[in-house]
Amino acid sequence: MGKRLICLLLCLCLLLPAVGCGYQKDGELVCPLPGAVSSLDPQTASGTAARLVIGSLFEGLCRLDENGEAVPGVAERWECDSTQMEYTFHLRKNASWSDGTPVTADDFRFAIERCLNPATASPNADDLFLIQGARAIYNGEADLSSLGVAAEDDRTLVIRLERASSDFPAMTAALHYMPCNRAYFQESQGHYGLSSQYLLTNGPFALASIYAWQTDPGEREITLVRSETYRGEERVLPATLTYQMDYDNAVDQDPVSALTQGLADVLVLSQEQARQAEEGGCQVLALEDAVTGLLLNPQAAGLESPALREIFLKTLDRQSLLDRRGLEDPEEAQGVMPACVVCGGQPYYADGAWMVPQQDDAVVNGLSSLLDSLELEEMPSITVLCPDDQASIDVANGLLISWNEKLGNAFNIQPMPLRQLQSQVASGDYEAALYPLRAGGVTPYSVLQSFQSTASPALLEDPAYDQAFHTLTFDLSSYRSLEQQLLEEYVFYPLYRDRTYYGLSKNVRGITVSPDQQIDFTQALQK
Repeated sequence: MGKRLICLLLCLCLLLPAVGCGYQKDGELVCPLPGAVSSLDPQTASGTAARLVIGSLFEGLCRLDENGEAVPGVAERWECDSTQMEYTFHLRKNASWSDGTPVTADDFRFAIERCLNPATASPNADDLFLIQGARAIYNGEADLSSLGVAAEDDRTLVIRLERASSDFPAMTAALHYMPCNRAYFQESQGHYGLSSQYLLTNGPFALASIYAWQTDPGEREITLVRSETYRGEERVLPATLTYQMDYDNAVDQDPVSALTQGLADVLVLSQEQARQAEEGGCQVLALEDAVTGLLLNPQAAGLESPALREIFLKTLDRQSLLDRRGLEDPEEAQGVMPACVVCGGQPYYADGAWMVPQQDDAVVNGLSSLLDSLELEEMPSITVLCPDDQASIDVANGLLISWNEKLGNAFNIQPMPLRQLQSQVASGDYEAALYPLRAGGVTPYSVLQSFQSTASPALLEDPAYDQAFHTLTFDLSSYRSLEQQLLEEYVFYPLYRDRTYYGLSKNVRGITVSPDQQIDFTQALQK
């Protein structure tokens, strides 16, 4: 009998690993942010840090799950007509703002209206141009009466598109589609989203108080609590969630130790760090949402010329770099789009397209005349930043070997923790980097947007690219055309498809992540 009881208890512990083995609700979670937050207005905010906080405070029509599929958010269900050009979203009846007032279809229409007003300076307005009339309204060629967004009643929102799109529900998970209460926004008189005092939210977490957003140097953090008015599909389990902008240096320098010591509950890790974290008893989540490649900074001294950047990229020995990856056989990137990106319901590169600069050592034949025209005596002696794991260092050294053999100059690498590398790229203080380009979503738009001048970090800043991006028609042909234009800028050399690894504290379970770089804490349990 005793043995049977022990076996039963072990089975229950396996079936219910969180609650049965000491994990409880009402946890107090901590998430260090990869940068500062200056605005929590979903229609104007940019950058990964703001995206994470807004994802906890707000909820759009849809969310993305860990597989990149659109799942219910405020919309409990939706359907499209036979043309896939008209979508009807049905809002759940108990959706509420943090002050208890109902979230309505007009709140979503108003959010879209705000983005289409150029004065709002929304960095993400362009993908709204898929909506009927949106481009003309943004360009001042039509008024809001022609917008294909109708609040048929408080709980029914109809959106008509310019062209068929099976991907549209996933697009509504983006920040700028999140609702905005018209009356509250107008009462905020220009302060909306700039402090705890001027924010009305509808997500699973709410600001702890009007002092929840601390901005004093060395103490910057945003403290959230479980929302008392949120009524999603599942009850929110954690009691508090603190996003830190200032935190212990160990988080950057030794993230695995930070997780095992409980300094943070979730951190992005390199592949080698993920292996170490698992060996230390931490849970690791992985998303196939990145392409790692060589990023050149077109704003850096000596790298302003596309022709010079072309020489750097076309003299690389691609196969040698792939062979150096080491940890496991890498899947060679076909272009800038990660594996999670789809177009028309199909993987983006399902047609076998190859969008990578081809090796051509003959480009060095024109090097002397190019240097003369640029008034340079030799190729710039650039430093390549790279993550400090051995596999990344090996790949970065492979870059130097190719250049040393063919370009006749000395080049350097500078290994550093992944979070520090991302911060340095975001600041613009780099010449080149072995950089994991993350999708930020599951549509080609979300990747190509990374190279807009308004993106954070700004990786390109080219008016011609911005103009072409502004004219996207959201079909495969237009995406490919813009991708080709990006290819000819020679700022990013895709090497291999990569994963983003999230390590969880040993004391936490139930956190999930999605390709739009959101972290879902709602079902997290803590020891």
